[in-house]
Amino acid sequence: MYDADDVIDLCVMEGGKLLEVRPSASASGVVSLPFSFVSSCFRCIKYRHEIAGQIEAINDRLKRIAAENSILRNLQPASQQLHPKKPPPPRETSPLEVEEDIVGAQIEEAADDLINLMLENTEQKCRVFGIVGMGGIGKTTLASKIYNDERIKANIPILVWLYISKDYSEIKLLRVLIRCAGDETKAESFEGESRAELEPKLASLLTENLFLVLDDVWNPNVWTDFLRKPLSKGAGSSTILVTTRIETVLSGMKASYMHRAEKMDDNSGWRLLGKTVFEAGEEDDMRRLEEVGRKIVRKCDGLPLAIKAIAGVLISKDRSTAEWEQVLENDAWSPNRQIDEEVPRALHLSYEDLPSHLKQCFLYCSFFICELFHYKDIIRFWVAEGLIVEAGGRLMEDIAEEYYWELVSRNLLQLDPSFVDRSVFCMHDHDHLRALATYLMKEEGLSITVGQRLDIKANAKIRRLLISNMGIKLVLSDHILEEKCLRTLVIRDSLPTITIEDNVLEGLPNLRVLDLCDTSIERIPNCIGDLLHLRYLDLDRTKIHEIPESIGRLVNLQTLNISGCKHLHRLPMTITRLYNLRSFVIKDTPLTHVPKGIEKLININRLEGFVIGHDNSTNEVDEVGCGLEELQHLSKLRYLSIYRLERAVTAASALAEKRSLRELILSWMPPVDGEDGDATDSGEDRRANRRKEEQIQMRAEKICIELSPPSNLRTLVIGQFPGRQFPNWIMSSSLGKSFPNLVQLELLVFPSCTEFPPLGMLPLLKILRIKGATVVKTIGPEFLGHSFPRTCAFPKLEHLNINDMPNWEEWSLCGVEEGGHRTHLKLFPNLTKCFLQDCPKLRALPEGLSHATNLKELYIWRAHNLREVTKLRLSDLLVRDNKMLSRISNVAMKYLKVMDCPSLEYVDNLDKLQHVVLICPEHMDQLPQWLSRLIDQQHPNSAQWGFRKLEVHCNIVLLRSCLEGNEHWNIIQRIPDVKFQTFSKEYMRYIKDPYKYDTNVPPE
Repeated sequence: MYDADDVIDLCVMEGGKLLEVRPSASASGVVSLPFSFVSSCFRCIKYRHEIAGQIEAINDRLKRIAAENSILRNLQPASQQLHPKKPPPPRETSPLEVEEDIVGAQIEEAADDLINLMLENTEQKCRVFGIVGMGGIGKTTLASKIYNDERIKANIPILVWLYISKDYSEIKLLRVLIRCAGDETKAESFEGESRAELEPKLASLLTENLFLVLDDVWNPNVWTDFLRKPLSKGAGSSTILVTTRIETVLSGMKASYMHRAEKMDDNSGWRLLGKTVFEAGEEDDMRRLEEVGRKIVRKCDGLPLAIKAIAGVLISKDRSTAEWEQVLENDAWSPNRQIDEEVPRALHLSYEDLPSHLKQCFLYCSFFICELFHYKDIIRFWVAEGLIVEAGGRLMEDIAEEYYWELVSRNLLQLDPSFVDRSVFCMHDHDHLRALATYLMKEEGLSITVGQRLDIKANAKIRRLLISNMGIKLVLSDHILEEKCLRTLVIRDSLPTITIEDNVLEGLPNLRVLDLCDTSIERIPNCIGDLLHLRYLDLDRTKIHEIPESIGRLVNLQTLNISGCKHLHRLPMTITRLYNLRSFVIKDTPLTHVPKGIEKLININRLEGFVIGHDNSTNEVDEVGCGLEELQHLSKLRYLSIYRLERAVTAASALAEKRSLRELILSWMPPVDGEDGDATDSGEDRRANRRKEEQIQMRAEKICIELSPPSNLRTLVIGQFPGRQFPNWIMSSSLGKSFPNLVQLELLVFPSCTEFPPLGMLPLLKILRIKGATVVKTIGPEFLGHSFPRTCAFPKLEHLNINDMPNWEEWSLCGVEEGGHRTHLKLFPNLTKCFLQDCPKLRALPEGLSHATNLKELYIWRAHNLREVTKLRLSDLLVRDNKMLSRISNVAMKYLKVMDCPSLEYVDNLDKLQHVVLICPEHMDQLPQWLSRLIDQQHPNSAQWGFRKLEVHCNIVLLRSCLEGNEHWNIIQRIPDVKFQTFSKEYMRYIKDPYKYDTNVPPE
């Protein structure tokens, strides 16, 4: 198959070259034959001979394969009888949390036990808990359940999930910890540093408590010789949860508690299978198929992973006993069937049940078994390797996305539990899935660490290679270079400057995927232009200074990623010759311009970081940048981000006929400091600056009106918009009809607009983020929309984030006047999270917010003029640095966190309150009166108390006053569970029943 692909590529390329120099007729009708055409004909004859020889060799091999009947039968297993008669129903899948209804009662109980143990004695510096059991038994599922539990999130600020492969990279693990404990900018500043330099920086960032999951640990040294030292030096305490197959790993790590994961019993296994396969309303089918279903469960030997995998097979079958019995009788269950002993037979059957195109995609994913990937990148790999079957003129990326979700629905791809953003999915395969893929891949793919000994058979044809921890120079074995079969090469975790010599690329003529992202490479060899089969080139976040002109010869290139290349300022003109390019990502790279001619790349469907115009500061007068007109003919665009729109002259038809467009980002550049003048300018200078500002505003409004995005958008981001009013296409009273599919909207920094669009009319909007509306004073009914009849505003909104609104004073969600009557709209019925930050003049929350009956979390930070938070139906409230906040009153609230709210006096009507966290200013020496009154409101019988837990972070003076026998002890002793901790790590812990009291504060 691979050799045939390469031959077809050569045929297509040579045919294309001949067409480029076809003969032309003169005005007299005489056909002229240019010398290049004549020479091309002779060259074509030579290539025809060479290609014919390759085709003949391939045909001979196919004849030999066909003659071997036993091999042919192995290629046609009994699983063909089980080919799906219907595709599995589409299901929305999210890594936000483990599915509550299919984890099983055993895992639920184990999770509760472990969480209760973890939340005790959190003052200890480092505690290790372990989950041990055979592969596929549910260790990772249990760890995921704990990781996503609200009790863990409420008590431990920093959560990190690390997958520990057998050949883990210490530097990579440290970087992940630094990124999670600090922020992206800090992590980037540590690029290229050694373990000795990174460990103290990690310790300095651990100022709060940490919950760390180490998944699939094979050696205790990852803790004893590596992570324990920097974590124990952090200011906060660390709770470590380890999953492993090997009990001695936990004893070597001195785990304080070890949970043994057990196999599922038949009843639990059947419940898991039933809840995975059947939807609500299919109870009759479930009862009818129970007998055969239980037999299938017993074949899975109590392994949850195997049960879920076989469920993926059954989902695609008819709900008939005959179909299920075919699965039960499949010979993949037979002990005589030769498969890897580590692979559950249910997994092997689920793989065999896949159509051939999905089998190839699964095997390709298994090559990156220790990597985390955004699904958009995985599908680009599949397209590059030719694994997608084209259908009906549809975009291959759309088809590939369907492949991905089908593999997820069949439980053959695992979603990483540490990513909580619904829009970002990462793949994290299970050890049994890895064993299955390794068995099936045999020696076609290798994943190695530099210095690791390669045991390659003489006749092995390595098609895919991943190398970790590469040194200064990229070195490949002679066997790989001589065979010339490599199609995918991925380099990871390269800290020193990595060099690629010309002879290496010359030995990889059939390479299709080259991924060097996040390496320290500074130079790309010029001979990269000879990789004529290359489809995918990823140079993201490398240190390259230039792209060689020879890149224009890569006529098959489909994906070019050069985002985050901080030292790259220009692109070669030859980039406009990449006529097969489908994805071009250049965001966060400081390019002066994009070369004119992008309009010729008509196959592009992902263009991120498209820069308008030219930065003339480099005086490159011979080069011209792009205008918006370059986008006019790129009709296949799905993802588009445009930057430096202040340079645009016209936008007419730029986004017309973009029926496939899903995501659009429009961004202007704000004026640099000094452009707007200052107080010392003369009156004439100020008038000139004002005229210039008005011209900028008018041009931005004109461009934005002309852009007019298509109605199929799902995500829209508008950033740094300088206009005074939004364009009519977003201010329209028919906004809901104009954008019926919009799910996410971000309006970021619009310093001159005074009024919001009627966003409440968007029927599918789930995420709304507003930032930097610096002149807006009032948000009123116009925010909801004026179109009637309507019964609901923001019907699907789940997340609302409003930030940096320095002049915002009033927020009203009352219905508008219509025909002399005030309308009553249902508001925010699905809102779960609301974040308000840096709104210092906001006087009150709107009464209409009480309509948000599903509101779970409200976060208010630096709303200094806000006086009260009352009458809201929410479970969690976090208030921070709100100078005038005096009252909190919410009957349904269960969790309250207060940080630096000095005017807070009344906290009442909290009948369901269970947990209070108080972060005191360093100068605060007394418990606040509101806390004393809150405790007084509780019933003296602790069994009837709702208020169960108090956590206080304070100075040593306040802590001492709350110790047993001291000033505030009479208040503290009435609370069932109390924890105090100072900024210098003194603590007090008190539990009322059974009595427990502990402190490390020395007596005065």
